[in-house]
Amino acid sequence: MVIDLDQPPQHESRRRRLTGTRAVALVVLGSFLAGVLVGGVTAYLRWYRPVVSSAEEADRAASATVSVLLFAEPGMVTADGGRRQVRIEAQVTVVNAGPAPVNVMAVRVGQPGVTVRSAERERQIAPGAETPVDVTVEFDCTADEPLNLAASITAETEDEQLRTVAPVALHGTPWIQSRQDGCARVG
Repeated sequence: MVIDLDQPPQHESRRRRLTGTRAVALVVLGSFLAGVLVGGVTAYLRWYRPVVSSAEEADRAASATVSVLLFAEPGMVTADGGRRQVRIEAQVTVVNAGPAPVNVMAVRVGQPGVTVRSAERERQIAPGAETPVDVTVEFDCTADEPLNLAASITAETEDEQLRTVAPVALHGTPWIQSRQDGCARVG
């Protein structure tokens, strides 16, 4: 047997080709895995995380939404001629028009010539439900008659945050009529 030193043995050539093929396969597999990892992280940061964040913010906003309607109810009228003032002990009906329950703590109106105050206490109102709130209404007969009443509501939302909602239209026709009658009596 003659060994030609210029030619490498054939089984060595196959081993080198096989080792070279494995190396290339490992490089390709590593590149693929690195691409998947980088792509996944990028997709998470650019798409998934903002979508989840906006959905969570929408949920928080829905639970923090306060939407109420206010309707004045007639009450007992007292006219004070010396101070030229009309006082009404009445109620306002608060309707929860929002998507979540609210705890109405207070109803207030502070406009020129009129103040409305309720006692501060808890009043839980479910969505779509209503509750009466006792209020004291004071009109100054020397001031111009208000054309409309705008209230502010202090309410606690499901997330236990106190919110002040203002202005809230207060349908106060019975009170305006009582003011007109009471102010006519005091002159």
